[in-house]
Amino acid sequence: MKDINIELKDKTHSLAKVCATLKNTTMKEYLQKAIESAIEKDKEILKKL
Repeated sequence: MKDINIELKDKTHSLAKVCATLKNTTMKEYLQKAIESAIEKDKEILKKL
């Protein structure tokens, strides 16, 4: 597993934290799932590689 360090706007961070809390998960898990979902959505782009 790799670690990344990204900057988020304050509002984005706050909303992500609230969503993670309401889903009873960690911020790390919430962001991991969000990135995996974005990759799945963009899978057609990856087929062009």
